[in-house]
Amino acid sequence: MKNYSTKFTYILSFFIALGFTGCDDMLDVDLPANQLSSSTVYASDPTAEAAVNGIYLSMVNDTYYNLMHTTLGQTSDELILSSFLTNVYSTNEIPDNDGNMSAMWTSFYKTVYNANSVIEGISKSTTLTPSKSARWTAEAKFLRAYCYFNLTNLWGRVPLILTTNVDQSSLAPQSSQEAVYAQIIADLTEASRNLPVNYSSYGDERIRATKWAAEALLARVNLYLGRWSEAADHASAVINQTGTYEIITGLTDDNSPFIADNAEAILQIPYANNSFTYEGSALFTDAGTYLLRKGNTIFETDDARKSNWTVDVYDTNDNFIGIAPRKYKNAYGDSPFERSTLLRLGELYLIRAEARVRSNDILGAQQDINVIRNRALLESTTLNDANQLLELIALERERELFAEFGHRWMDLKRTGKLNETLSVLSDKIWSPTDNLYPIPEEAIRSNPFLNQNSGY
Repeated sequence: MKNYSTKFTYILSFFIALGFTGCDDMLDVDLPANQLSSSTVYASDPTAEAAVNGIYLSMVNDTYYNLMHTTLGQTSDELILSSFLTNVYSTNEIPDNDGNMSAMWTSFYKTVYNANSVIEGISKSTTLTPSKSARWTAEAKFLRAYCYFNLTNLWGRVPLILTTNVDQSSLAPQSSQEAVYAQIIADLTEASRNLPVNYSSYGDERIRATKWAAEALLARVNLYLGRWSEAADHASAVINQTGTYEIITGLTDDNSPFIADNAEAILQIPYANNSFTYEGSALFTDAGTYLLRKGNTIFETDDARKSNWTVDVYDTNDNFIGIAPRKYKNAYGDSPFERSTLLRLGELYLIRAEARVRSNDILGAQQDINVIRNRALLESTTLNDANQLLELIALERERELFAEFGHRWMDLKRTGKLNETLSVLSDKIWSPTDNLYPIPEEAIRSNPFLNQNSGY
């Protein structure tokens, strides 16, 4: 429904006035008449909820709907420019003053700051409805966990900031990945307990976190940590919600996992009243700015994902040059009504399949793989060798999740395949230390306790 989304127009204006820019001390000075103090924001339910919505709105930016797809896609073996020109991402020669690195780092920490602000503001309030306070805190912790998952996977050891106190955050040292993951799991576990189990509180729009979003991210986190039983259990928790989630079948432009509020979507980014996304309107267009590096070779014959989620690209002489991602279809139009999709059910089947193989549940893994393969109109697999199944799952992840939030880059990292995969590509200037991105130069300049990642 679009009715709930119209609230975001007001909310965006509210936060422009409020000035949630990531500066701690702005709440400690005399504010202009069109701004509100922290105590005022968290004095009533409506303004507190607007503050929570402000965290989501901080995610409607270039990092989430562009750079996470394209920068990570190019540093892996997934995307290349259709011009075939190389750049610092496709060659893996990223300097520490790169603008995209700075933009992503800053965006994630801005969302973390806004989440911390909500957590602190609600904890100090005595006038909010308790049940709503618990839910809003859970939403903030879920979003904080989502950001830290990306931060630690892209940069490794990062500052673990859980406060808005600028004296603490500006000089925060780098925490180990173990500490970051421990906080992610703690945040998501609490979020799962206190988030709603359906979308009725959100006007039935899938634009804010539910218990199942937390469970989905817990499944991913545990997969990355090699905790197979936990990964399978959290994935099952979501998959079993058959009244809420189901795999989209019969793929068409108007029937896909990227349509607003479709049955496969677990969490999508709200775009106020827009019925299109940046992915569909400006990033992955019919013109094909980015090509799939491996082209048609990653797909089996008659794979519905190839026919529905890619577009053939030709040069000015009408020569075929490759296929480009085209999962999102809406180019500034009214239909189909799409949203950038952060979490969806298809990934959960692939997570559980991998976890089941590694737990020696071969039959269960086959069943999960075949849900994804059958949706793509491919025959069911009968492979029963664990190593062959893991290879198939990796390939199905590549086919299913291409050009979505850097899954390929992170999959190659977590499975230890980066070096062997990227070192043989002729246009890569590859070093094993390239598995982590450079911490932005400006962040290191402003914080003497940050050490640059090796190789930069």
